[in-house]
Amino acid sequence: MTARRISPLRAVWVAPALLVLGGLPVAPARAQATPPEAAPPATAPVAASDVPTGVRAIRGLLEQRRYIEAAQAGEKLVREHQDDADAWIALAYVHLTPEWAFRRDARAASAAQRAIKAGGRRPDAVAALAIARARLTEYDEALALIAEMCDATPPRVAGDQLAELLVLRADLAIKRAGGDPTVQAALLLDLDRAIAAAPRASGARVLRAEALMNVDRHEEALRDLEVALDVAPGSRQAHAAARICRQRTGDAAGARRHHEIWKRLNRLSDSVASASAPDEQERRSTLRELAELNPRDVDRRVELAVLELKLGDPAAAQRQCDALLALRPGFAPWLRLREQAAAAARAVGAGGG
Repeated sequence: MTARRISPLRAVWVAPALLVLGGLPVAPARAQATPPEAAPPATAPVAASDVPTGVRAIRGLLEQRRYIEAAQAGEKLVREHQDDADAWIALAYVHLTPEWAFRRDARAASAAQRAIKAGGRRPDAVAALAIARARLTEYDEALALIAEMCDATPPRVAGDQLAELLVLRADLAIKRAGGDPTVQAALLLDLDRAIAAAPRASGARVLRAEALMNVDRHEEALRDLEVALDVAPGSRQAHAAARICRQRTGDAAGARRHHEIWKRLNRLSDSVASASAPDEQERRSTLRELAELNPRDVDRRVELAVLELKLGDPAAAQRQCDALLALRPGFAPWLRLREQAAAAARAVGAGGG
């Protein structure tokens, strides 16, 4: 019997595995002590005047999740260096950041086009344009760009970039004709290539798991999901798929755990602009529950530590920092956060707070 087809995980392909800003690899923001932005700041920071330094500054802002400031720095950089491809690529990738609620996909596309005009059909610029076109639902254009990068001999991209574009093509195939057996076979080939290029690419693993579940290959799908959750333990998409997969393999307890994690992650993702968004107290309560249910999700534990400190419980913030440092001893951002919490606790003890 063929399993009921699960809906595609639309957010999988939009999370870049590796952003290349002017030749500098930039990992997605993780485990930072700065919470996500809620609204644009009033003024832009001063950006560096030379392109390599400006690109590094943008990378630092992205790593701290200061997305609006990164975009402002990018706009300043391209104003000062209108014919520099690296400056335009930096701006394009700021607006491709999936976690940023205020990103502009059209601006990512226009910046990528300017990068191509300035520097030719560089793989990083063409890849950025492909992702932007897909987000703008310009699928034919996106697929042509992906084929240009991935189907050349040898491919013009490799590793994480190749995996990202192949995952994007697989997702677009699902959107267009996911139920067609020929399409299913082709997208599985793309996902196999993606995982061969980047074995720990969580997006590729989740999307392949979906495809495998659709043809009753649940044990194989579960292995992919285990890898995905090892890499990205806070992925809502991976937990949603893992719940379905464990249900179908008879693991009711495992399915419930993934569902409980997914519910809380989903609640935290509610937009700050929404009337139903959780306030800080509810957010802290939800993050505390997640720390118990999913202790390896360091992003949420960092957010919890920051919130504990903000809401006046530096001792709780210290405990979260200690737990984080047990996972990654000596990690400087967590050490700094712990020092802030310790200082606040001393102030409280001395009657100063």
